[in-house]
Amino acid sequence: MAKKVNYDAFNSFDLNEACDHFDCVDQKQWAKIRPFIVADGQDYEAVMVEAFDFEAVTDSEHEAFCAGVKYALTKMNIAFDKAGVELEVAEVDLVEAYGYMLVRTDDEPEDFVKRALKKPVMMVEGWV
Repeated sequence: MAKKVNYDAFNSFDLNEACDHFDCVDQKQWAKIRPFIVADGQDYEAVMVEAFDFEAVTDSEHEAFCAGVKYALTKMNIAFDKAGVELEVAEVDLVEAYGYMLVRTDDEPEDFVKRALKKPVMMVEGWV
């Protein structure tokens, strides 16, 4: 029998702490951080309307969309793990909603920011 998959088992990444390591008011710096946010809960409804032609998103449709996002991102994490790739999709608090970011499995917020902003740091061996 196949092992049961927990689709809510995301590690957490502290984006608020990451904001302590860059000028989070500077949109140019956010432009370098934002590509790593692979799913932003604040955007789900707009994506459903604009990209998938939903007219009025119901609560159950929104819940189904959220479940689909979790399903796909969990499958990515399983694939990263099986391939021996030290990346993961982690859950982040985006103030208005939760979302998901692509980070290294051993990432600390400061190290992530330095890589994303292309600021060298001696402790980091690779780049996301």
